[in-house]
Order: sequence, then structure tokens, then C-alpha cells
Amino acid sequence: MNKWLLTGFLGCVAFGAMAQTAPEEDEIVIEMHGESASPKAGVSVWNKNARQLTRLFRGKDKTYVLYQVENVSSADKILRAQNGKRYAYVRYGSDDGDFRKFLFNARDPQTFVACAANVADVLAVNKKYGVNLGVSQQDFLRTYENKTTLTNLLDKAANKTYPVYRLEYTDVNHKTPIPTYFVFDEGYLKDTLSGEDAFTAYANNLSKVNKDLTKKEKDAQAQREQAEKQARQKQNHPVRKALVSGGTATDQAYMPRAVNATPLPALTPSKIPAGTPLN
Repeated sequence: MNKWLLTGFLGCVAFGAMAQTAPEEDEIVIEMHGESASPKAGVSVWNKNARQLTRLFRGKDKTYVLYQVENVSSADKILRAQNGKRYAYVRYGSDDGDFRKFLFNARDPQTFVACAANVADVLAVNKKYGVNLGVSQQDFLRTYENKTTLTNLLDKAANKTYPVYRLEYTDVNHKTPIPTYFVFDEGYLKDTLSGEDAFTAYANNLSKVNKDLTKKEKDAQAQREQAEKQARQKQNHPVRKALVSGGTATDQAYMPRAVNATPLPALTPSKIPAGTPLN
């Protein structure tokens, strides 16, 4: 019995010694190679002119453009052209100062149409597509004042006077100068009139409206003056009473008597008792 116990004990000791002297397994290390993903750089509209932006975004839709541009827009709305077509309009900056203006088709997928980075660009886009992207009078004059002549048009209906600048206009799409009139209202472009006939019709229409309003004002003034005249006549000629016949004792004593007045017919007693209500 002791022999078996001794043999078991020696076996455990030997196993323990082997476990202590066995070599440790190497630690598994997984190395990761590569670079961390960095955010994609956006497009700054201020670093590019209209031609560069047009080349970059031609054929793209509005969603793509707004996602690529890192700047925040200051206007996003729908414009209606003179022919009734609708466009989506996005502006960066302000009308009076630095700006970038984008025009897209209003219908999905709202593809890119044009871009403007200065007043000349805006006027060219306005003329080509029949829209008004917005032009401040100050910005217009900074560019064209020495090339324009000024005319003022009165609009009595709106109680305003519009400054109108005539310019022999050309752009990248129109090499032959065209007399063009730019109408401003409260410091911003209101209407653009291409050609002398268009301006003449515009001015004549305003003139007709002004004349009609002037006539109405004169008629109303004449009516007021007539009413005032009649009121003065009544004040100057108060109604006077004179006794023709009959009357109370006081009337007969103090009222003036009418001269050559037609006598009133004799009074006849009424058959209806006094105090009876009359229907």
C-alpha cells in the first residue's frame, strides 16, 4: 500500500516539475495597417469664379452641389422666369457685395443651369433665362455708372419714382450692343427692358396710369369743392320763416308776414278724433 502511495506522490512531483520547465507559448499579436479616414474636403465657392464653378458642377443636381460646397447659403428659393418657367435659386453672400449665385431647374433632379459671381454674370444669366437673380443699385453703379444715362419714371399708383439706367449692353452671349434699360425700386433691380420699343411701351403704360389717377383726383377735388361751396351758401343764406296766414297769437305778433304770398286754403276739421293712431 505504501509503495503505491509513494509511486503516486513521485508522479505528481514529476508532473509539476515538467509544468514549471515547459516553455510558454508566444502571445498572438495582430497588427493593423492603414490610415485613418479623414473628412472629405469641401468646395469653397469663394475660391472660384463663375466659369470654374460652372465647369465643376455642370450636369450635377442641386443636392450634390449643396453637399459639396462647404459654405452656408444665405438664400434658397424658387424664381419664376418671364416665360413662366420655374427655377431653384441658391445664393451665397449678399446681393450688395461678394456673392455666388446658382440657378437650377426647379423640377427633379434640379440639375445645374448657371452660376454668377459678379454683376456682369448676373445680368448675363438674367437676360439668357429671363429671371432676376437680384442686383443692388449700388453694385450696378460701381460697375456701369460711367456707361449709363439716368431717367426717372413716376409711378403714381405706387407713389414712387423709379431711377432707370440706359446702357448699351453686351455680354458673352450678345456681342452686338443692345440699348437696355434697368429699372430700380428701393435700391434693387425691378425690371429689365431690352430695346427702345420695350422701354417706350413701359413708360407709356406708366404715363397712362398716372393720367387716369390724375383725372380721378381732379374729379374728386371738384366734388369736394362743390360740396364745400354749397355748405357755405347755406351758412350765408339761412332759412327764414314768414307768416302767410293763421298762426298763434305769438306768431301773429312777432313773425314777419309774407308779402304777396298765395293764401293757404282754409283748414277743414278732421273727422278722425284727436289722439287716434294713424297707420
